Amino acid sequence: MHELINNINNEKFIFVENLKDLENIGGLSKKKLCIAKTDFKDLYLVKRLNKKFPNLEIWLTSNDISRKNILLANASGVKNVISYPVDIKLVQKYFNNHKEHGVTLPEVANYASLKGLKVMIVDDNRMNIDLLVETLGTLDLDITTFLKPVEASKIAVKEKFDLFLLDIMMPEMSGFELAEIIKHSKINTGTPIVFISALSDSENKIMGYNIGSCAYIEKPFEVSVVRSQIYNMLKTKRLQDALNDKKETFLAMVTHDLKTPIYAEICALELLNKNNEKMNCMQQEIITDILSAAKYMKNLVENITQKYRVENESLVLQKTKCSLKNIAISCIEDTKYLFEEKNIKYILNCSAREPFAIMDELEMKRVVHNLIINTIEHGIRKSKVIMDIKESGKSLIFSITNFGVGLEIQNPDDIFLKYVSYAGKHKKLGSGLGLYIAKKIIDAHNGTIKVESEAGKYVKFTFTIPKL
Repeated sequence: MHELINNINNEKFIFVENLKDLENIGGLSKKKLCIAKTDFKDLYLVKRLNKKFPNLEIWLTSNDISRKNILLANASGVKNVISYPVDIKLVQKYFNNHKEHGVTLPEVANYASLKGLKVMIVDDNRMNIDLLVETLGTLDLDITTFLKPVEASKIAVKEKFDLFLLDIMMPEMSGFELAEIIKHSKINTGTPIVFISALSDSENKIMGYNIGSCAYIEKPFEVSVVRSQIYNMLKTKRLQDALNDKKETFLAMVTHDLKTPIYAEICALELLNKNNEKMNCMQQEIITDILSAAKYMKNLVENITQKYRVENESLVLQKTKCSLKNIAISCIEDTKYLFEEKNIKYILNCSAREPFAIMDELEMKRVVHNLIINTIEHGIRKSKVIMDIKESGKSLIFSITNFGVGLEIQNPDDIFLKYVSYAGKHKKLGSGLGLYIAKKIIDAHNGTIKVESEAGKYVKFTFTIPKL
């Protein structure tokens, strides 16, 4: 290696044939790069040297480079592992990228604490887990590790985490399969996922991103880079969570403050509507329109309030034996002014001999009410709405169909997602919460809900709930 030393005319560089030789060499505090030959049995010296000479970057060179040895070297704080004999161009490139015109190399970031944030690491190799734990050690995280992905999946659907770091190639269950379970879980559906894998082909990277990962890190990785990546991901997530909390608190406060005046307005308008003998036709029509608008506002406020309950898991069903037919009749009465406003004819058919089920009457009324409101909003004037109540075995089936508009729905399940509304396409007002809440309530009753549609013809919503 004398040729290497002779050709690299730089006082900031040093090469040694044995890592142990560095302990007996003076002037290391003035060096920037050291390349040492190693058999990977003397890596304990690297941590000691890094602590003593923080500005010295250590590379290791060997003719026995393996994935295991690279990971061990990275865990010890080695910046780079290269083949022996050393390629002079690598050293020249390093100094070209770090020219010393009075500028020092960048210092290690001073990371703020992320205490309290929970991270799950899943890898079937204990050494890989230890390396990641050490990499994230300065971030003050609450780290949970698993060697078996099946065991990790059981916890991932029960406990809330802020980040998942997953290997891909694991026995019993791949990282992709585990990610699918996490994404479909109730509690961690929005939690960021990062794949850290030795698989570097584009196909696996694309698959990871398609599943919904926010990053794909290749092994072996540079410790400082991965630490910075994870830190900034978690810092961004913490800021987003804080903004969401403020938004949710604001909406909760507004809806709470709106409840009383809206209910008072409805009561006053209904009283006026009952005693309208002295009003002319125009006055009666104005009162009816205002009452319809007030009831729409009431429904919107109740939907937002209900959203907090279902998302905070405080939706507790109070089940009793109730008539689905009576619930439908009550909801029709509440919305009759909306039907009249658009001159929509409604028909309620009940072929079920026993239209009773064990359910929460208030919550089921909310479902039917939201479906009727949605149907009227997307219905056209002088059309009709048909509601059917049937029974099949041990289940009750409710369906509601409007005619004339229809929707083009590529993925029908999307219509039940939060804040998804097709109202904008038809110049209607819609929050996108009604159907979302309806599905949550039907799910809580162990039922199912679906939508069928044909553009320009009809939209039909159907839900099924067990009788018992």
